[in-house]
Amino acid sequence: MNALVNPSMILKLAVKDWHLFKGYVLIYIALGVASALFMSLPYSFAYYPGVVMLITVLIGSSAHLAISSVVSEKKENQMSFIMALPINVLDYTTSKLIGSIVIYLICSLAIVGATAATILLTAHLPNGLLPMLVMCALEIVLATLLILSVGLLSGSLGVTIVFMIIMNIAFNLFLTTVAQLPGIQENIAGPIAVFNAPVFEVIGIELMIMLLAIVITMFVKSRKTCFL
Repeated sequence: MNALVNPSMILKLAVKDWHLFKGYVLIYIALGVASALFMSLPYSFAYYPGVVMLITVLIGSSAHLAISSVVSEKKENQMSFIMALPINVLDYTTSKLIGSIVIYLICSLAIVGATAATILLTAHLPNGLLPMLVMCALEIVLATLLILSVGLLSGSLGVTIVFMIIMNIAFNLFLTTVAQLPGIQENIAGPIAVFNAPVFEVIGIELMIMLLAIVITMFVKSRKTCFL
């Protein structure tokens, strides 16, 4: 079974991915902030298109990162360079899994922070939306992590895209289900952001699944000797 052998190289690979993706991060943040501002316009037609735009940016940036960071790297024959480095399979997996999530979190947190500020500063948007914002944002982070895991374990663009579509469907089911949960439904349109037991239960489940996905992916990859 592999063990981490080169933490400094793991960091360098993660930083390399950041340099490759940072321009896109800035674009996605700008699009996300624009979506939040559009959502806050005092017109009846603005809110729902703004929400759809916001979700599209968060999911789209997630998909872009997963495909560019993991699957495309293999398809573009960059693995010969990776295999020449003083790292093993687990080092590579760690740099991709943890590094990519950190990069996505930079993008996501900026967009979610701007959206939260928009909700708080806009009189006609209820502060009760904030718990839903947090839960949905975490759900997209979870989906990002699962897509990355599938990409790393399968190495297949087709499999990753199919799983990505499944995650998009799952997000819509998550959104409608959570919005109807007792303790959450009645507070969404309220003037106060209520972070109660049902909200923390949903967040706890999301975090546990994230941890489980990381452990399973790293365990499976640690038993392999081939990068491909």
